[in-house]
Amino acid sequence: MTDTAARGPATPASPARSTLRRAAVPSVAVAVALLASGGVSQLVTPFVRRDDWPFLLPAGVPGIDDPLDKVREEGRWLSYGWWFVVGQHGTPVTAVVVLFTAYVLFVLGLWRLFEEGGVMSGALLAVALLLSPLWVRLAYWPGTLSASAVVAAVAVWTLPRAALHRGGLVAWVLVATTLAVLTYPPVAGVLLIAAAVHLGHRSWRQVLLLCGTFVAAFGLGVVVSFGLDLVAFGHFGVAIAPWRHPHGLTSLHDLRVNGGRYLHQVVTLGATLRWSAAVGATASFVALADARVRPALLKVGAAVVVVAALECAQTIDTGVRTNVRGSGWAWLAVVVPAGLLLAGRPPSRRVGQVALALLALLGLVAWRSDIATHQATERAYTGIVTTAARAGHEVVLYQRPADRRTARGRITEGTLRAMFYEETGRVVRWCRPDECRELAALVGHGPVHDLGAVTGVIVPRPPRVL
Repeated sequence: MTDTAARGPATPASPARSTLRRAAVPSVAVAVALLASGGVSQLVTPFVRRDDWPFLLPAGVPGIDDPLDKVREEGRWLSYGWWFVVGQHGTPVTAVVVLFTAYVLFVLGLWRLFEEGGVMSGALLAVALLLSPLWVRLAYWPGTLSASAVVAAVAVWTLPRAALHRGGLVAWVLVATTLAVLTYPPVAGVLLIAAAVHLGHRSWRQVLLLCGTFVAAFGLGVVVSFGLDLVAFGHFGVAIAPWRHPHGLTSLHDLRVNGGRYLHQVVTLGATLRWSAAVGATASFVALADARVRPALLKVGAAVVVVAALECAQTIDTGVRTNVRGSGWAWLAVVVPAGLLLAGRPPSRRVGQVALALLALLGLVAWRSDIATHQATERAYTGIVTTAARAGHEVVLYQRPADRRTARGRITEGTLRAMFYEETGRVVRWCRPDECRELAALVGHGPVHDLGAVTGVIVPRPPRVL
């Protein structure tokens, strides 16, 4: 049986060529938004977080974790495959270019789903979708996340053809969700919401089929990942890193503890989105009042509930809180109602346009702030590396004992160590006791010091962004 998407009231079945022509303006708007947001600076001089370096450098670099250790802790086998074939042979610049390019293609593909669903969306929706304050926080892990961005981009562009048939839709959900789980599981929820946008004018039976298949596919992805763990490491399941503070669910007390952790997670997410969430909530209320928009909104809402419930279940089961950057679905929950309003009655369309403009502005401010902060850190660290390398001596590191004992301090040291290797090909070491005493006396007098036979570097205090 063939199920074709019902078109919205404003759209005849427009040909692909017409859609591509209309996509020219959003594409230009997205490019301009990237320039205005400061995203180009992250493309040209990327700042890379410490735990992403294992996926950018060859295995065996002293002081850099083995990528398999990350797989053991997180189960992202497809990301490991990406590193093996691509990541270790590239550079941070090539990795971040792939990440941003794939993300832009995903955004334009999602914009296309609105167009094909009868929403004459224009450029404003594309820009609002792009400037997610949550996604920008992922831009500093290009090695780890490139594979997931490619999966998302390919999935969203293949969805319309796959969804022409019920069997094709089921196959698409199974493949896309499983691949997402094997790269970066939160991407799976984003793809479910994208699919719900596409099915907004279809029957509830198809939407429920979509959601049910998604849950099954997510479980399949977990089983595949855990099975590979069993083959490679001898245990079924990931070995959650201690710094994540796992707390397994075995009693009612554990349920209370983990429930409190999820509540904290929700509060943090709400505080991060704040005004954006208020704008999205307003758009949702207006959409519910508009009979033209309400059916599609409710179906997207069902997908959001499934994704949020799955995220909650993971925290309840493991006690591990999801960082807000892993809740990318929440930005779609905010933007999609405003986008759907563009297919409503004239008053709804006006509200939708205002809401999208506000969301784009809020997203732009968040991007500029986040990227500028990371770029300031990148410039400072690059200056340290360049100055120390210029001396030509062996480089040794000293770090304040209080900082060295903290996770943020270890992240700072590891980032600087990886940047030294990437820029110079040289491995730095910790200072010896006599060198450490000499450098400790120089704390507060700059980061780089000539100690005669070696060049000493005092690791900066952990920046606020870590």
